[in-house]
Amino acid sequence: MTKNPVSGRPDKRQRWLPVAVLFTVPAPAAVWCGRATSYLPGFPPGFVFLHAVPPAMVAFTWIPPRTDAQRRRRLALGGTGCLLAFLYPHALLVGILVLWASTAG
Repeated sequence: MTKNPVSGRPDKRQRWLPVAVLFTVPAPAAVWCGRATSYLPGFPPGFVFLHAVPPAMVAFTWIPPRTDAQRRRRLALGGTGCLLAFLYPHALLVGILVLWASTAG
C-alpha cells in the first residue's frame, strides 16, 4: 500500500506553497483582463460584492490539504476561481443584455 504524499510527518509532506502561489498570482491578472476585455462600462453597485467570490475561492487554496482528495479539490477551486474572475464581467454583461432584451420587447 502506498503512503499518501500529503499525510505523515510535516517534514515529509510535499510543499503546498507553490500551488497556492500558482493561483494567487494570475487571479488579479484575470480580474484585470476580464475588466479590460469586457464592454461593461462600470459595475452596477449591487454587483460589486459578487466579484469577491472568485478571489475568495483562490484564497481558499492557501489552506494546506491533509489528503489527496483535498489537494485535488483545492486545485479545482483555485482554477475555477481564476476562470470566474476572468469571466465574471462578461457574464454580468450578458445577463444585463438578456434582461434588457426581455423587458424591451
